[in-house]
Amino acid sequence: ILVANAASRLDALGDSNKTGMSGAQIIAQARTYSTSDTWNASSVKFIIPTNLWWVRDSFNALSYSFSYNKSFSTSPTVESNNAWQWSAALNYGLNLSPDHYFRLADIPVIGSIFSLLSDYKDARLYYLPQSISWNITANRLRNTNIPRPVGNAAANPITSRDFRTTRSFNLGWRLSDGGFLNLTTNYTLNIYSSLAYLETKDLFDQNGHLVRDQNGNPVLVQRSEGAIWRDILSGKSFGRDYQYQQTVDIRANPRLPSLWDINRYFTITAGYSVSYQWRYDFRQVNLGRSAAFNNQTTFGLVLRWKSLTSPLFQTEEEKSKEQNRAETVQPMRRSRSGRTRIITGNEQVDLNNIFKSNKEQTNNEAGVSEAQKDTSSNKVKMSPLKRGLLFLRDVAKSVLFDYETINFNFSSQNTVSKSGIRASRTGFFNFFGFGNNPDNGPSRSFMFGLDQYAGPRAPNGNLQDVFAQRNNLDFGTSRPLWKGAKIDLKWQVGWSINKSTSLQTNEFGVPSVSFISETGTLTRSFLSLPPVLLFKGFNNGIKKVHELYDPNSPDPMQNLSNAFIEGFETFPIAGKFSFLSKIAKYIPRPNWHITWDGLQNILFFKKIAENISLDHSYSSTYTEGWAITPDGKKQIQTQRVEYGFMPLVGLNFTFAKLWNGSLVASIKYSTRTSYDLGISTRSIIESFSKDIGVTAGYSKSGFEIPFFGVSLKNDIQFNLSYTKSITSSTIFNMIDFTEAGIPQNGMTRTIVGPTIKYTISSRVQLSLFYTRTTVTPEGANPVPPSVQNQAGLDVHISIQ
Repeated sequence: ILVANAASRLDALGDSNKTGMSGAQIIAQARTYSTSDTWNASSVKFIIPTNLWWVRDSFNALSYSFSYNKSFSTSPTVESNNAWQWSAALNYGLNLSPDHYFRLADIPVIGSIFSLLSDYKDARLYYLPQSISWNITANRLRNTNIPRPVGNAAANPITSRDFRTTRSFNLGWRLSDGGFLNLTTNYTLNIYSSLAYLETKDLFDQNGHLVRDQNGNPVLVQRSEGAIWRDILSGKSFGRDYQYQQTVDIRANPRLPSLWDINRYFTITAGYSVSYQWRYDFRQVNLGRSAAFNNQTTFGLVLRWKSLTSPLFQTEEEKSKEQNRAETVQPMRRSRSGRTRIITGNEQVDLNNIFKSNKEQTNNEAGVSEAQKDTSSNKVKMSPLKRGLLFLRDVAKSVLFDYETINFNFSSQNTVSKSGIRASRTGFFNFFGFGNNPDNGPSRSFMFGLDQYAGPRAPNGNLQDVFAQRNNLDFGTSRPLWKGAKIDLKWQVGWSINKSTSLQTNEFGVPSVSFISETGTLTRSFLSLPPVLLFKGFNNGIKKVHELYDPNSPDPMQNLSNAFIEGFETFPIAGKFSFLSKIAKYIPRPNWHITWDGLQNILFFKKIAENISLDHSYSSTYTEGWAITPDGKKQIQTQRVEYGFMPLVGLNFTFAKLWNGSLVASIKYSTRTSYDLGISTRSIIESFSKDIGVTAGYSKSGFEIPFFGVSLKNDIQFNLSYTKSITSSTIFNMIDFTEAGIPQNGMTRTIVGPTIKYTISSRVQLSLFYTRTTVTPEGANPVPPSVQNQAGLDVHISIQ
C-alpha cells in the first residue's frame, strides 16, 4: 500500500469519509518510530584520603554502579510502547595480607612436639581469610504496551513489571600450609529475592468488592512510588527470597612425611565441593519449595614408580657409586690461609694439593692401564644359572617396573533433589547456627551434602525425589619402548545411577511411595581388535558373537548380552576366573598411544628429511545402559562397543630446506567401528568409518621483491590438503545370521583444496583458496550425489 496515496484519497472523500480518520492519522499510524536514552555510571568510588586501616578497608573498599534506560516506540501494530529500567549495585572487595598466621611450633608446650617433627615444624595456621567480597544489586523495570485498536474497540494496555534484588558473598581462606593436609576453602553465597509483589494491589469497586477480569483473576493496579518505598524502608528491604545458592569448596594438598622417603615417590591431591540450592515458586504457596545439593569428591595420586623400584635392580657397583654421590659436597669456601677448601663429611680437602697431584696422577695412568689389563684376564666366569637369573631380572624390570609415573584419579558426584519442602526458610540459620530447627529449612548436614533428609514435607501433595550418582576412575602410565619411541597406556571406567521416586503426602505431610524409576550406565575402556590380518588368531568379532549366542537358552536376552561382550573382547581373560566373574564387567582394559620420533635416522631418509615422526593411537569403549523392571529385576537395555585407530598410522615430515623455505607434510589413516546391540530385535548394527588425510605445505619468508621502486619483505605460503572419508552401515541378524550382513546406507566424501597466502607487508595480505567437495552415496542412502566447488580471494589491508 502506498501510504501517501491512501492518505490523499482519504482526505479527498471529504464528508463521505466514514472511517473517522484523516490522512495525517493514516501517515502517523504507518510510521515506525523509536527513541532510547541511557545513563550509566559504573565502578564509582569515593576515596577518603587517609591511611587509617579501618577507613581503607571499609568505606574506601566500596564501589557503586547505576544505570538507567528509558525507551519509547510506536509502529503500525503498536500505538505506544513505554519502557524504563534501572539497576544499581553496591560492591565491596578486600584482600588481606597472607601474613596473618601463627606457627604451630610457636605454641607453648604443644609447639615443642611439632618442633621435633622436621617435616612439619614450619606448619602454619591462618586465623584470617585472604579475600572477602560481597555485593548487593537491585533491578527494576516496567513496560506498558498499548496495541493499535481494531475497529471501534479500545485496546487495553498491557503492563509488565519486575523488581528483583540479589545478595552475594564470597570468602577465600587458606586454612593451613606447611603441614600434613594444607587445606584451602572457598565459600560462595547467592540469594535472589523479589519485590515485585509490592508493585501492585488489588482493585476494589465502590462497594468494596474485589474486581475480577473475565477469567476470574483479580484485577491489579499500580501502587504509588511512595507506598512502595515506605514498605521497602520499613523492613522489606530485599523482598521475598525465591532462590538460594551456596557453594562450599575444600581442597587438600597433603604433604607426606619423609619417612622412608615416601614424599619423594607419592603425591596426593584431594577435594570436596558441594553446591546447595533452595527454590520457591510463588505460584504454589504450600508445595512450591524445593531443595537440592550436588557434591563432588575427588582424589588423585601420582606414583613415581621407576624411582621407587630402581633400588631393587641395582648392582653392588651401582649402589657403591650412588653411596659416593650421596656424600654431598658442601659449598667451597676459603680458609684463613687463603686456600680454597671443599668440606666433605668431617674432612677438609685442600684444592691446591689436588691440583699439584694431577701431574703425578697423569704420569701413573699408563701403569694403571697395564694393571687393569692384567686383572681383566683373571675375572671369574659367570655361571649359566646366574646368567639366567640376571636375564629374568632384566625381563621383569622391563615389563613391570620400567614406568616413569603412574597416575590415579577418582571422582564421585552425587545429586539429590527434593520437592514440596514444608519449611518456609532457606536453611541459612541452620547452616550457621548451633541448632537444627526444621522450620528454618534443611539441616546443615543436607546442605553439606552428607545427608539426604531435607526435612518435613508439605501436606497433600504429589512430590518428587531425585537421586543421581556418577563415578569415574582412571589411571595411566607411560614408558619408553626404544630410542625415540614412547607408549602411553590408559585405563578408565565409569558408572552412574539415576533414581526417581514419586511420593504422595497426606494431610500431615507423611509421604508414601507411589512409583520408583531406576536406571544406570556403565562405561569402561575396552579391547577389541578387528579380525583382520594378524588379529584373526584372536577369534573375536561379530562372527564370534553369533557362535556364542544360544537362542534356546532359558534367558535368550541375557545370553545375547553376554555373548555380545565376550564375542567382541580380544582377551576375555578376567571372565575365566571365578573370583573375578562378578566384577569382570567393571575391569577396564588398556588403550594406548604410541609416538616415535627420529625416524629420519633411518638410512634412506637421512638425505631428504630433517625430522620424521610416527603417531599411532588406539581407543575403545564399552557402554551399557540398564533399568530396573517393575518386578525389581535389573535388565540391560542398550549395549555398545566401539574401537578406533585414530590414527592407525600418522606420519609427519619436516624436509630439508628447499629454496630457503620450509617444506612439511603429513599423512594420516584412521578407522573407527562401532556395534550397537538391539536386544529386543536381536540384531547388531555396525557403523564403520575410514579417513585418509594428506596435507603438504611450503612457506618462505623474508624474500624481497621490488614494488614501485620500493623493496618490501614478502612471505608466501602454499598449502594443499586431501581428505577422503568413507562411512557405511550394516545390520547383522543374530537369528538369521550371515557373515556379510545386510548393507545399509553409506557415503564417500572427498575434499581437495589448495590455498595460497601471500603477505606483502605487515599491512597487506592476500589469500587465495579453492575447495572441491565430492559426495557419493552408497546403498540406500537418500542423499543425492553432489559436487561442490568453492573459490575465494581475501584481501586484507590495514591503514593507520
